[in-house]
Amino acid sequence: MPPQFTCFKDGRVLAAFNLHLDRSWGYDKADGDPATATRLQERLTAAGLPGPERDHRDIHRAALGVVEEFFGLSLPREVIVSGSLPAVVLEPA
Repeated sequence: MPPQFTCFKDGRVLAAFNLHLDRSWGYDKADGDPATATRLQERLTAAGLPGPERDHRDIHRAALGVVEEFFGLSLPREVIVSGSLPAVVLEPA
């Protein structure tokens, strides 16, 4: 199973996608709340994702960067670079 991203708010899925951004697990784009998923997909596409010439690790990193900026998240760099990402931390408002 590829790495997944899902964002929930108030019990509903705002956006979800596999970080391969391919059809290997049923969908090849962001899914969820139509307005949110569409805007996120536009950002992923603008970032050149998935990009057939890019390897999966590069696609994962770039997709997480888009997610970080889009949702205003702060992702721990060391864990992303050399480990597993167990959670994300919201930036203070």
